[in-house]
Amino acid sequence: MGKKKFNINYLVLILFLSMSLLSYGQEKTITGTVVSSSDNVPLPGASIVVKGTTTGTQTDFDGNFTISANDGDILVFSYLGFNSEEAIVSNETIMNIALVENTAMLDEVVVTGYGSQTRGTLTTSVSKLDTEILETSTRSNAATALQGTIAGLRVTNTTGQPGATPQIVLRGGTNFDGTGSPLILIDGIPGSFFALNSDDIESIEVLKDAAATAIYGARSANGVILVTTKTGKVGKASINYRYKYSMNNERDDQEYLTAPDFLNYNRQGHAYSEQTRGNPNFIRQFINGDNSFGIGGNTTNSPFTTQLLTADNQYLLNQPGWSSIPDILDPSRQILFFDNKNVGDRIYQDSETKDHYLSFDGGNEKGTYYLGLGLLDNDGLILGSGFISPKSHESAISSNILKCSGVNN
Repeated sequence: MGKKKFNINYLVLILFLSMSLLSYGQEKTITGTVVSSSDNVPLPGASIVVKGTTTGTQTDFDGNFTISANDGDILVFSYLGFNSEEAIVSNETIMNIALVENTAMLDEVVVTGYGSQTRGTLTTSVSKLDTEILETSTRSNAATALQGTIAGLRVTNTTGQPGATPQIVLRGGTNFDGTGSPLILIDGIPGSFFALNSDDIESIEVLKDAAATAIYGARSANGVILVTTKTGKVGKASINYRYKYSMNNERDDQEYLTAPDFLNYNRQGHAYSEQTRGNPNFIRQFINGDNSFGIGGNTTNSPFTTQLLTADNQYLLNQPGWSSIPDILDPSRQILFFDNKNVGDRIYQDSETKDHYLSFDGGNEKGTYYLGLGLLDNDGLILGSGFISPKSHESAISSNILKCSGVNN
């Protein structure tokens, strides 16, 4: 009897725990409103996300939202210019959240052409780069810091040459082909990011909308990028030295076409092109000429080694790296070539980047000064693409001159 009673109690306990776990993991719908804590104004477009997942939603024009979540989930509420809030889902199905304004973000000073204003009073579309990004790594061109950091700005590297300025397009550009680079102003003067030392930059702002044309005219139809360089500050004179070092390793996971396949595919393709046009001599100079898949190469005055195998050059087969295959267009003859197996090592290399920067600044109530000297040495991942920047020189001197006038009786 006692054992039977114990079993019943045990089953009741298991059933109770199972119901608790089931209710804990049950999904339910949460509704509510997101408003500003200062004036209770609804915040349209506020983001609500279940923490640790990709499940989320946004508030409507009246600040209302609806989202599905489980008990114990954490909802993260965020809105531009406000501090984020987190709330744990428990028994309630209605959550009304009041977000607090981020005064530090609203008081941030933004350069907007010939003047500056706080972000709280800003009415135009302006994005400001976080200058900490410029300090994260060595950069042969400061424009690469804009990649993935400014909304609506497409920054594309069109070459592997270190120091080259990438292609910059704002909001799809204004040309029919989707191009059109923004106007770049460095301390108010049209310029380029080339050879501009990232350590000399104080701030970068991007003017996106039509308000920029009111300041700079038609030249700013593709937007404006404002670069402000560092200036001296009132106080004790200071000397600063900064050194950055980085390494890039050659990728070893690339697979290349073998030399025999390269020869066969190219020779077949060019011969087929002649057949489809009915002209056997259309591109015969490529098939028989001096190029990578032709048979007009040699070992004396040609950069290409592919050639027909003869009694005069047959000795090369006894040397390392040399091979031969039947000509796919005429199997009665053999093609002799040097097989470059380690193709990657002939294109890429491990590289190092060394960035030196030395600055002097100071001043008093009568004037300030700033002097920056930099040197960047980048080996480049591609052989022969090394880049040594000129010794960048950035100087700024400002003075306050008090004009006095007097009248003598």
